[in-house]
Amino acid sequence: MLIKIIYILFFIILFLASIFITKFINKKFNVNRWIIGLSAFLVIIVPSLIFKNIDNIVMNIIYIIFIVMCIMFFETTRIKLENNKIKGILNFDDKYKKK
Repeated sequence: MLIKIIYILFFIILFLASIFITKFINKKFNVNRWIIGLSAFLVIIVPSLIFKNIDNIVMNIIYIIFIVMCIMFFETTRIKLENNKIKGILNFDDKYKKK
């Protein structure tokens, strides 16, 4: 039971840390969300193709990086939708600016 609670707390902390990392990176740099989204899958695919046997600890670290990058992709999309920088499905107002 204690292990399940630790896993739940770990994933909550990982999720919140990913959101804070995304906010920090978006303040410093103008990051393209599609580059983050596509490179997230490459983080998993490239090491799996290059190396035959990968240690479980290394694969878990790669999975954590993958999770953080996926959360960054969706969080960046949410921020751009809220600031009307991109047009979303539910946002049909006239404030949409084409750049």
